[in-house]
Amino acid sequence: MRAGPAPDHTMPRKPGGDSPLVYRPSTGGRMVRIIDGILLVWVIAWIAIGLAVARDVRNLGTLSDTVVRAGTAVGETGRALHALEGLPFVGDRIARVATQVDTAAAQAVRSGRNSKQSVESLSRLLGVSVAVIPTLPILAMYTPFRISRAREVRAIRRAAVRAQGDPMFEEYLAHRAVENMPYHKLREITPNPWRDLEAGNHTALAEAELRRLGLRRGPTRRGGA
Repeated sequence: MRAGPAPDHTMPRKPGGDSPLVYRPSTGGRMVRIIDGILLVWVIAWIAIGLAVARDVRNLGTLSDTVVRAGTAVGETGRALHALEGLPFVGDRIARVATQVDTAAAQAVRSGRNSKQSVESLSRLLGVSVAVIPTLPILAMYTPFRISRAREVRAIRRAAVRAQGDPMFEEYLAHRAVENMPYHKLREITPNPWRDLEAGNHTALAEAELRRLGLRRGPTRRGGA
């Protein structure tokens, strides 16, 4: 006599797919996405402004190039004067003037090159500062919240798949609502949320927790559809 099939101790599954719940972004979820978009535009705008500032400041380096060219021209004049040092009577005076011209030309060229390097360094510093100062503090405050919220949503969605309609999942969501939502919001949902928890009335609080996370229940898919 053959033994019958082993009993199935797994939780019964509802017809219509692997998960009894389908989540779609609710008003809260759309608001988070709107904030994401606004923050993205804000960051891109300030990066663009920083690049524009850096470019405009770097263009000031053309003045340094002009100084270098002028110093080079003055140096050519000095070298031309050195060719006249051999003239009688005025040769010594021309030599002194030529030396002074050489010195002025060298100083002009050196000053122009140094100022161009300073302009390039300043353009990078200003560009980074303009892009980072208005955006970094906001990103530093918002990013941890956004990461934490994304992890919360993923955890709830995974729990919903595993729960398969388990009433304990509704109770879990209701307790999360009481723990995470401010008092005045809870009173808008139910006059006495703690009494609802004790009485097992979890639906309203569970729905409120889903809304807080930007989720809502969608229609369950039916088998064979």
